[in-house]
Amino acid sequence: MGRYKNILLAFMMFVANTIRFTAIAQPNPNSTTIKLINLYDAFGADKAGLKQDFGFSCLIEYKGKTILFDAGTNAETFRQNLEALNIDPKTIDIAILSHGHYDHMGGLDYLVGVNPAVRIYLPNDFFSLGAPVVFPFREAETAVAKTLPKDEQYFRGQQVVEGMVTVPTGRFWRGNAVYLTKAEEVLPGLTIVPTTSQLMGTFIKYPPHADNPQFIGLPELSASFSSPKGQIIIAGCSHSTIETIIQETLKSRKENIYLVTGGFHLIPYDRAYIEELAKRMQKDYAVKSVAPAHCTGHLGFSVFKQVFGDQYMFFGLGESLQF
Repeated sequence: MGRYKNILLAFMMFVANTIRFTAIAQPNPNSTTIKLINLYDAFGADKAGLKQDFGFSCLIEYKGKTILFDAGTNAETFRQNLEALNIDPKTIDIAILSHGHYDHMGGLDYLVGVNPAVRIYLPNDFFSLGAPVVFPFREAETAVAKTLPKDEQYFRGQQVVEGMVTVPTGRFWRGNAVYLTKAEEVLPGLTIVPTTSQLMGTFIKYPPHADNPQFIGLPELSASFSSPKGQIIIAGCSHSTIETIIQETLKSRKENIYLVTGGFHLIPYDRAYIEELAKRMQKDYAVKSVAPAHCTGHLGFSVFKQVFGDQYMFFGLGESLQF
């Protein structure tokens, strides 16, 4: 009898400990801690199971939510890195895509396949992401339509082509996609900030812009997380420049900036340009710390390390930052 009593007691202690550890493991929505993990990059320490590749992805654990910022280049490499870091993609609550370039969106195809309900915030890019668009050009002689039989008129004459809003299915037509055109706090403390790059845009050369093409910039999204230390800003590639992203973020959130991380896109720039940028970030915008990644470049890593000193944080593939 005593033997069964001991077994029962041991079982009850096991159950109690299981419940206790399960409770500890549950995300705490009231927690002020924020954790960032670099899931996809071309540099970092040699860690088992992780594959380096040029691209960027960052996972953020914040107030009981799991947020994905960008998803790298190759869906299989993205999957492999998630697995190596013991991250279940089904636990991701929302995803943010910084812009529609291959080295930031590849893994989203895998994510949607295993987590179809995940909400994806996308920049308002109708060329590559399928955002709604107003038809940007018109016919030279609009009155001609009325001279044709209704069967030959677009929409049987009930709708004009100029100014028509087109809603394509886009790449994520089966996903829970939201296109952002203005800064929005999508979760308490998390603000997504759109900017437009004048460096990587496209041109419309149709009449009446045949001689002077109409320029359309590249839409881009960045994310700002409120923390007890200040804002933590994550950028994808900073095509609109990291300085512009900081400026636009400060319009939406008045908190001081503790950390700026992600890709600063400085590979093509010389030392003088990068040094001045780093100093402005530190002095003009009071950025406390930096953790550059992805397309910042070797010279960028070196210069920011010199300017920020012990406030420079290494954030290679597989590394985590917690505040």
